[in-house]
Amino acid sequence: MQVDLFMEFAAPPMAGRSVSAAIGDGLALARAADDAGFGAVWLAEHHFLGDYCNAAAPDMLLAAMARETRRIGLGFAVVPLPLHDPVRVAERMATLDLLSNGRMMWGVGRGVSVAELMAFGIDPAQSRAVFRRNLDTLREILRTGEAARDGKRVTVAPRPERPIPAGWMAAVSPESFKLAAELGLDVMAGPFKPWPLVRADLARYRALRPDGKTSYTLAVYCDRDHEVARRRAEPGLRWAYRRILDIARPMLEHELSGYEHYRRLGRLAPLLDRMVSVGLLERLGLAVVGDADHVARRLRKLQAAGLDRVGLAIGGGDLGRAETVRCIEMIADRVMPALRQGAAPHRERVPA
Repeated sequence: MQVDLFMEFAAPPMAGRSVSAAIGDGLALARAADDAGFGAVWLAEHHFLGDYCNAAAPDMLLAAMARETRRIGLGFAVVPLPLHDPVRVAERMATLDLLSNGRMMWGVGRGVSVAELMAFGIDPAQSRAVFRRNLDTLREILRTGEAARDGKRVTVAPRPERPIPAGWMAAVSPESFKLAAELGLDVMAGPFKPWPLVRADLARYRALRPDGKTSYTLAVYCDRDHEVARRRAEPGLRWAYRRILDIARPMLEHELSGYEHYRRLGRLAPLLDRMVSVGLLERLGLAVVGDADHVARRLRKLQAAGLDRVGLAIGGGDLGRAETVRCIEMIADRVMPALRQGAAPHRERVPA
């Protein structure tokens, strides 16, 4: 199982840190992950979400990381395709691939924030159709370097200089896992519902696409002392998951066409809202916090479920640079060797 880094450049009020400082810390964390042998760093893209996410332009942040790292993959996780002209998306991906000497990785989704979709003039009920149309265009450009515009064939510049590997699709509902398999995309899950539900979705995905790759993102914090790690991480994680609930609440509380599954997930929202804690997040499989042995045991359970990659979001955005870098180094020194020593992952399937 490959260990990756996931970032949203949060700047929570309790951190007392400016956005520029949060971006600087993120670049330092990418360098540390590169040195530590992480597989990739994935950046979210969100708009108008305030202090929760300052990654509205992930292509620019990834370009900065390309100049400060050597080996680590640089991934879009994910591009909300309904918000974008797919030609512009392909141009940015091709440019990043050139800057990074072929390290660009990509993932796409249709978006989970009503505010974002509507601010860009997208009816949430139409987002699936727009997503499919834009994905078809994006994949054509990544494959051929060309696209149809106003009835004419145009060549993008820069055009991809190598065959771009298959991309990833963000999935939450069981239907979206099925769609990812049908589209021939690898699938990326988390952090919108508990791991046991995701595990069942991944098994169904593998039944439809046995060779498809799978990834799961969750929050992590690792320190030498188990109890100190849990006390230190809890305020930020409580804040982060409450913000996630705020963002997803319109889809959790209303029967929006095309997002029916979110309504069912909404039954968990009151529980998380009232009782969110490190202990509850761990029981739901949304976070792993503690000393290296504890983190390794928890991640090996994910590995045993057959995951190809795990994306680690370090804390909830309120940790200092030294703390996050130390966490990365401890994961590299103590956790990743334990994963390498683990048994070959068993790919779970659902009965036919």
